[in-house]
Amino acid sequence: MAKTYAIFEGNMERLTKKISRIQNKCRKYGCDFHFAEVGEEYRTMKDDLGQEYTVRYVLIEAEGVAEINGWKFIASVEHTPNGNIIRQACGIEVPERYYTGDPVCEHCHSNRVRKDTYIVMNEETGEFKQVGRSCLADYTHGMSAEGVAQYISAFDEIIAGEYIDPGMRFTKYVQTEEYLRYVAETIRHFGYVKRVDGQRSTTDRATEYYGVDHGWMSGWWGHEIKKEHEMEMEACGFDAESKEAAEETSNALAWLAVQEESNNYIHNLKTACANEYMSGRDLGILASLFPTYNRELAYENQRKQEAARGKLSEHVGNVGDRIEISVCSVKLVTSWEGAYGVTYVWQITDPSGNVFTWKTGNSIPSSCGKIKGTVKEHKEFRGVKQTELTRCKCAA
Repeated sequence: MAKTYAIFEGNMERLTKKISRIQNKCRKYGCDFHFAEVGEEYRTMKDDLGQEYTVRYVLIEAEGVAEINGWKFIASVEHTPNGNIIRQACGIEVPERYYTGDPVCEHCHSNRVRKDTYIVMNEETGEFKQVGRSCLADYTHGMSAEGVAQYISAFDEIIAGEYIDPGMRFTKYVQTEEYLRYVAETIRHFGYVKRVDGQRSTTDRATEYYGVDHGWMSGWWGHEIKKEHEMEMEACGFDAESKEAAEETSNALAWLAVQEESNNYIHNLKTACANEYMSGRDLGILASLFPTYNRELAYENQRKQEAARGKLSEHVGNVGDRIEISVCSVKLVTSWEGAYGVTYVWQITDPSGNVFTWKTGNSIPSSCGKIKGTVKEHKEFRGVKQTELTRCKCAA
């Protein structure tokens, strides 16, 4: 029976180089036996300054391979305690049975704890299979998840690697619910910003502020960056423990909990949010909870308003007209930093349920009761008609 070792993830590469005995080579693809990740555990550590951080240890044991050809790689599956996160490689939706399925290799039929498995599809029959890392090579003409051609087995030669070298780089993990509060507070002050070229995304900003409060920045350079972030946080009154951030996070998670897993994205979002800790590669999907929740909430409110009035949002005025509207509600949709400062996109509704948008470098004060502006464009977004305004002025 294979032994299981708990190895600090930062030591994995170092440890593989220390293995002195390589077992019998496989007849196919020239691969050796390899060691497989079979689980994980998280440990709280302290650095020399007394700062606490959460790190991940990998549980490994030995495994082998076999051969079949004629299949296409579709997706990787990250198995978590609360379900599976599916990362598609070619846009093909995978069957729902893989949303919560165990990490069983459907080729060699081994049932062991794996961190990742892979979905392949027969291009002729359309059949799907979930396979382990070793068997993946047999379905993809030798390709492995990391693009490496050789795996080795891990037996008693492995040094457990229970320590962390002070100079070693390691992955930090965030506590999921706490990180979501940082995202909620970031959106409250800056709107939601996607990760595009040249833009500081919501995910980036929330992670930076989380790192400031959790002592992630060290050294001269880190100290200077930390001071910049602290000044930003102080300037806008950033507080991840605020009542608003807590309520927004609680409401968004409650909404997500009752959603049906209608597609891969909603399944992945529910799975990520259900885990107690997440690593950097999943922070983007965590942050996407709030725009998804707010968008669906806005649609639901719009439908309720339309049902109550029996009227849909309509385009108002003609392009070029100067119009005045009464403000019923205002919401910051997104913002971004440019050469001339921050640009905000506001969504406004009037008492009749008509929807307006305004892109500006200004904030809309809470006392604003009326807005006078010029109709720039008539648009439609997901079936809702919107009137875009420009050169606006607010009045009480």
